[in-house]
Formats: sequence, structure tokens, C-alpha cells
Amino acid sequence: MSSSEMEQFLFSDIFTCSRGKRLIEEDQIAGDIAYISSTKYNNGISGYITPPDVMTHYENKITLSNSGSVGYAFYHDYEFVASDHVTVIGIKEPSVFLTREIALYLKPVFEFMRYKYNFGREISDERLKKERVLLPIDAQGNPDWTLMQTYIGSLSRSIKWDSIQCVRKEPKLYVSDWHLFRMDEIFDFYKGKRLTKENMTPGDTNFIGAISTDNGIRQRIDEDPLYLGNCITVNYNGSVGEAFYQKDPFWASDDVNVLCLKRDLAELNVYLAMFLITIIKQNKHAFDFGRKWNLPKMKSTLIGLPVAPDGTPDWAFMEEYIKSLAYSDKL
Repeated sequence: MSSSEMEQFLFSDIFTCSRGKRLIEEDQIAGDIAYISSTKYNNGISGYITPPDVMTHYENKITLSNSGSVGYAFYHDYEFVASDHVTVIGIKEPSVFLTREIALYLKPVFEFMRYKYNFGREISDERLKKERVLLPIDAQGNPDWTLMQTYIGSLSRSIKWDSIQCVRKEPKLYVSDWHLFRMDEIFDFYKGKRLTKENMTPGDTNFIGAISTDNGIRQRIDEDPLYLGNCITVNYNGSVGEAFYQKDPFWASDDVNVLCLKRDLAELNVYLAMFLITIIKQNKHAFDFGRKWNLPKMKSTLIGLPVAPDGTPDWAFMEEYIKSLAYSDKL
């Protein structure tokens, strides 16, 4: 879309806005209605409540945080209520239905205002109404909602989208019968191998570096893998203590230790790996760039694991616990 197809509109000419209502945490009763607050996480949902009668119920609207995490916008195609730190936005023209695609187009348009505001300068209703937003226009000079719909739709076709079902159930995690184990009682340890940038060429093998993002994959290289996968990598340098499950064959840098679950204990899978990684990462606070988690220290580090009646790690419980968590089917 070129700039000639765009025009600025006064916010209040195109959109409706209304403020949510304050409900302090002490007055919140658990329930099934999404409560939207000024958080930038979890689509703005801070919890699920049974709202009092004085709160307005909304559906198929966009919310904009006017305080807290100022300027973050989220689309809600479900019933919700909002705090007074949130502005609820709809389309003013009654004939235009706010679809998911239109909402996703508008999200970055609204969030572009963020640079003007912060915790000390909130987005008040009056300021919002005076804002100008840049939108594509049709032949009559009105916002081109059809173009927004089709543009996002065209992008969506190239993105894999796994629908999820919202299930709110408390996972069961017993707290008794946990024992401490040295890490070398649970894992066999292997070292990565140094490979300088000068000797790297692009390829298909995952190169695991001491980073905290992208599952530890720094890049892909044209080298035979050092390890076949189905193991855990732990950084002892760089982003010390970050741990990842490696499903596929890979090359590990010399700043990374490779941990394989001892064969006589259990067969590692993604569910056990997620449980063990969470436990391993609890030790991050004890190490940093200046105090490396070297191999001798890592081997002797104690980790707590649930145990069966015979005192051995309860692998079945660990696996079932991870499977009980929301979104575990996406692992």
C-alpha cells in the first residue's frame, strides 16, 4: 500500500471509546469473564472474574492501555470487562463489523502512539479523541475496511495458526517426596566444540550458542552435527544458565554443555525435558558472566526432583504434569 492510498483521520471521527471501571483486587471474585487490565501480556487479560453488576460487559472490541503498560492494544472476540486503566474501542460506523483481520490491522496503528506516552503521561480519553490515525481510504475518501480485511487475510494465509482451547484448570503438583540429586546422577555430560565465525558457512545444521533466545540456535551451519538431538543444552558462559531442549541434530559451541538423560533412568522426551529445564534454570541466580557455571560446578549442582516410593525420580509424574498444563499439546 502506497502513501497516496492513505489519509489521516481524527480518532473520534472513526472510533468510539469508553473507559472501563475500577475493581480492586480485594473485590475480585473468581469466575469465567476475562478481566482486561493495563498489562502488556496475555492479550491484556489479568484474570477471570465474576464482575459486579455495575461493570459493563463488552465483546468484539479492541482495548488500549491508557496507564501501566501504556499504549498496548489487544483484540477481544469474547466477552470481557475492563479496568479503568483501559479504553475500550469500537468502530463508529454501525455498518462496519470489527473482524479479527481489521482488528489486527488496527493494532499497530494504535500502538504507534506509544512513543508519545508513558507512565507519567497517560493516554486520557481527551488526548485519545484528538489523536490522528493513518488509514487506507476507498474511492469516496472513507476508511477502506475491505482493504484492511483482505490485506491481513493475505498475510494470514502464509502463517501457520494452531487454534487453542482455553481451559482453566489447576494442575496438580504435590510438594512432598522430593529429593535432591546431583546433576551428574541424572545426566551424562558432554562438551560443545569451538567453531569460529571465520570457519562457519551457511547450511542446515543448528548451531547452538550461549544465547537466551531462539531455543539457543544462533544460526545454521554447513557442518555435520556433533549430537543427534533429544537432549538438553545448558549455557555455562554468555547467557549463563539458559537451558533448551534440542529435538534435532545440532552442533554445540564450546560455551554450551550438552546433557543427556542417563539411559538406565528413563528415555528423554519433550515433556520430561520441559520439567527438567525448569528445575535446572532455578540455579541461574548463582552464576553469571563473571562466575561461569563450568562443568565441575554443573555436575555437582543439586536439583530437586519428585520421587517414587522407592526413592528414584518419578518420571511418570513429571511427564504427566507437563502434559496437564495449558498448551502442552503444542510442544
